[in-house]
Amino acid sequence: MTMTRKLAVAVVAALAACAQAQAQTYPTKPIRTLIGFAAGGTPDVALRVITPGLSQALGQPVIIENRPGAGASTAMEVAARSPADGYTLAVGTLGSLLLSKALFPKAQFDPINSFDPISFYAKTTFIVATATSLPPRNLKDFIAYAKANPGKVSYGSSTPGSPPHILCEMFKSQAGVDVLGVTFKGSADAGTAFMGGTVQMICDAYPTVGPLIQAGKAVPLVVTGTNRNRDIPDIPTAAEAGMPGYTVESWIGLVAPAGTPMPILQRLNAEVVKVMKSKEANDGILKIGLEPASNSIEQFRAVIKADWPDRKSTRLNSSHTDI
Repeated sequence: MTMTRKLAVAVVAALAACAQAQAQTYPTKPIRTLIGFAAGGTPDVALRVITPGLSQALGQPVIIENRPGAGASTAMEVAARSPADGYTLAVGTLGSLLLSKALFPKAQFDPINSFDPISFYAKTTFIVATATSLPPRNLKDFIAYAKANPGKVSYGSSTPGSPPHILCEMFKSQAGVDVLGVTFKGSADAGTAFMGGTVQMICDAYPTVGPLIQAGKAVPLVVTGTNRNRDIPDIPTAAEAGMPGYTVESWIGLVAPAGTPMPILQRLNAEVVKVMKSKEANDGILKIGLEPASNSIEQFRAVIKADWPDRKSTRLNSSHTDI
């Protein structure tokens, strides 16, 4: 073996030993989790369900840091540039990882290469609902009403590029209606505007729309999943109601900056999976209308790759290859 090869082997061994030692003592300080959505939105509410158990399992506080903006790409950029030491995580969703990059291609992160997946903690579908002040009480009648009153109905959603925003625009396109879009800082603000009559349509996950429906303050039209929502089983799926192309399901998970030592990723994955098997986390996620979920690092990575097949479109500018 040449001296150069011996040196390379020694360096690799030293790095591996260092990573293993770091993982054995990890964590020794609080862990911050960046989330690109405002407090009160679905990913935020779900994260707050699991953080108590995760903090207890890790022996350190898991601190939530909301950084909404640019379809969640602001938070993802910060996370991608953070040290890969396990002390900065981010909430990765279909919206924050993929849709935000698609809509803001100059965002300085890559859905595939900038992050290491950890695990899901929930899956979700969405609900389209309208104001009780409008006459329609089902999808067919609402579409007819909107077509007869172009530009007179408005929808409210969270930030541009977020799943609720995209879903509302998808609805307009597939239904062929002229509905005015109004975006807000987050889902909670969109819900408040809906309640106040500023907007007459909303499409969001159960934590935002479900309570309005249960209180009789919103008219549910459809759910976007392949199956009906267990909490509102009388509401048809979009396919059942006549919009078969309007089927959307999403996932919510934790990711870390790329290059985080594998032993740390494995520890985080193991703790998330363990927490998601607990009755407290399961009941909490179900209570807010989501589906509890967890998976392996490899399974999560496969989901991201499957949902983002065009890897060439995510290449970063050369001046930012350090992230």
